[in-house]
Amino acid sequence: MKFTDVNLLEELEKPEYAELKRRFALRTFPKDALAFHPMDGKSRVFVICSGRARVYLSYEDKEFTLAILGPGDVYSTHTRAGVQALSPLELLVTDAATFRRSLTAFPEMTGTIIRVLGGVLSSTFGIISGLVFKDASQRLAEFLLAEAEASQESDETGVVIRSGLTVEQLAQLVGSTRQTVSTLLNDMIRSKVIERRARGEFVILSPQRLREYLGS
Repeated sequence: MKFTDVNLLEELEKPEYAELKRRFALRTFPKDALAFHPMDGKSRVFVICSGRARVYLSYEDKEFTLAILGPGDVYSTHTRAGVQALSPLELLVTDAATFRRSLTAFPEMTGTIIRVLGGVLSSTFGIISGLVFKDASQRLAEFLLAEAEASQESDETGVVIRSGLTVEQLAQLVGSTRQTVSTLLNDMIRSKVIERRARGEFVILSPQRLREYLGS
C-alpha cells in the first residue's frame, strides 16, 4: 500500500537537501525485528530507505496493523504504536526535536512532509472506517486491489503482487482472524479470482470479480 506519490527519500537525495539528510542516521533491522517499541518513550522520525515496515497497536495478546510503510514513507514514533520490520529494513532516523529544527531551516520541505504524513493518516482512517462499516471479505479485497494498483509487475495471467505478508499478518492488517482470512483466500483461489504462487505472492486473475467482493 503506497500512501502518496511523494517519495521523501528522493527529495532528500536532491543536492539542496544534502545538509538536511546529514541530520539523519542510517539504521538497519533484520526481518521481523522490532524497530521501535511502543513504550520506549522516545520520539523519533524516520524515513524508509528500503524494505517494508508494519505500524501496529497491541493490547494484551492482540495486535492491529495501522499501516504498512514502504520506501520513501516517513513516520514518527511519538504515538503508542510499535514498528516492526516485515523485511530487512533500512531507515534514516533522527530525533523529533532535530527534525522540527530542520523544518525551520528548510521550510520548503514542510509541504512535502505534510503530504506524505497526510497520506499515512488518510490510510489509517480508511482502515478504521473499514473495520466499522465493512466485513472481512471487503477489507481483504480492498487490500488486494490496492496492492494490484501499486504493482509494477504483470504477466499473461494477471497482475502480480508480492506483499511478503503471511496469512497472520494479512489478518492483522484487515482486522480479522487468521482462520477467516485463510478461508477467504482459499475461496478466492477456488473461484479463480486470484492465484497463490508463494507465501505473500499472489496473481490477481480477475480484478473485476475481486471488486464484486466490495458489493459493486
